[in-house]
Amino acid sequence: MKLKTKNKDVYIITGVAGLIGSTLLSDLIKRKKCIIIGIDNFRLGKLEFIKTFTRNKKFILFEINLNKKIINNKILNILKKNRLKQIWHLAANSDIQSGANNTFADLKNTFLTTSNICNFLKPFVEKKTILIFSSSSAIYGNIKGRISEGSSPHMPESYYGAMKLASESFISAFSFNNNIKSFIFRFPNVVGKNLTHGVIYDLSKKIISKNQYLKVLGNGQQRKPYSHVSEIIKCMIYVIKKKHNKKINYYNIGTNDSGIKVKNIVHLLLKKFRIKKKIIYEKNDRGWKGDIPHYKYSTKKLNRTGFKFHLNSYLSIKKAIKEY
Repeated sequence: MKLKTKNKDVYIITGVAGLIGSTLLSDLIKRKKCIIIGIDNFRLGKLEFIKTFTRNKKFILFEINLNKKIINNKILNILKKNRLKQIWHLAANSDIQSGANNTFADLKNTFLTTSNICNFLKPFVEKKTILIFSSSSAIYGNIKGRISEGSSPHMPESYYGAMKLASESFISAFSFNNNIKSFIFRFPNVVGKNLTHGVIYDLSKKIISKNQYLKVLGNGQQRKPYSHVSEIIKCMIYVIKKKHNKKINYYNIGTNDSGIKVKNIVHLLLKKFRIKKKIIYEKNDRGWKGDIPHYKYSTKKLNRTGFKFHLNSYLSIKKAIKEY
């Protein structure tokens, strides 16, 4: 099919079939006179999350491995005739546990996806092009006290966090060299309907399995903040619309509370499925190497923009469980 496109705003979403990408797509597709290019390798993302959008003429889906040099003439032809408005780089190895066992997983699927997509799009970026990057609280490491944007030194304990931090550095250099504005959003744990990994996803699989025991990673006392994906998307869109004079803009985003314990999530899920199982916790306070069992997230910088999250960690988890 030949695409009749000209002088339209192009939005690119990498990792479009994941939790955040699929939710973002449902919002961006409402915009007038736009083309949305979705990219995913479907290693974690699922086609079923975005299948209804594939019938929309505004949306064009490409299955591409971003950890390799990108060669795609169809995308190039679209970009030559239109304006590259926003790049939403969400693709990453979001399965942090797998990255702990494979040191190359995050190098390939987190850092290389960043450098490759930037280099591929470099000829088409303009002064008004905006790059939005989904980073993580994992870049900070195990910092005591409340984590703010100014917390340092950044000493990530997971390869995932290390490669997110490396990606932030690359995006900083890319923005300055190409005179574009970038937004780096450091997420807490994000939950919602289209889960592909994480505590709700993993525990649900174990609960509905035939095993009579429910083995939980860690001692269940790990307390972390969680935010619902719907509010994460609203937050990012709200922030990038605000006036920013700096090239690089970075924010901790998410609910500003003390979080919820894993053991409380376990009980909410057992209640949801109406299944009784003997729960076996580990003695470790961490679920895996690089897991940060406790942290408090400061969103004071975000709050100054006027945006506040309405759902706390408990309500975010409860809503996600109900949807899932």
